[in-house]
Amino acid sequence: MKLVTRAQLGWPASAAPTQTSTLGVKVHYEGEPVSTRLLTDHSACIAEWQAIRKAHLADTKENYSDIAYNYGACPHGYLLEGRGIGKRTGANGNQPLNIAHYAVCGLVGSSGLTQPTDAMLGAIRDGIELLRQHGAGLEIKGHRDGYPTACPGGPLYAWVLKGAPRPTPTPAADRRRLDEEVR
Repeated sequence: MKLVTRAQLGWPASAAPTQTSTLGVKVHYEGEPVSTRLLTDHSACIAEWQAIRKAHLADTKENYSDIAYNYGACPHGYLLEGRGIGKRTGANGNQPLNIAHYAVCGLVGSSGLTQPTDAMLGAIRDGIELLRQHGAGLEIKGHRDGYPTACPGGPLYAWVLKGAPRPTPTPAADRRRLDEEVR
């Protein structure tokens, strides 16, 4: 697992309410255009995650205590800490839905970057498994399974409906990964 922590992002501990168990995890997407630049520039992924938190904290209508998601996942396979482990999400639509499931957001949107990479799917799966180790139940659902929304978009939702399987690396992908590690 490639994890970017709150500390690495320069964020303080989350002020979100404590929660130690859920029925499972709901998968989300950004729901707005996302730049394809994220595919080639990991620093753009970090900037995107930071911008989401800034927007959530500035949202006086929702009155978020922190970024709404427990984790995010970028196209490069990094799991980005949001509220983190043991914190109630603010992303599922209302308090009963937030209490029922943690939230992991893939950094894809409604246009531009809409297709999750295998690395992103692997990172979402890392987030689900990490949350399961800390009290999340076995359910994996899309945001739309509890709230009237298009989230998590067609491609991510199709993956969720298949059971959110961990992508199987191909030999070519393995070679690229090894080449990147050697650099």
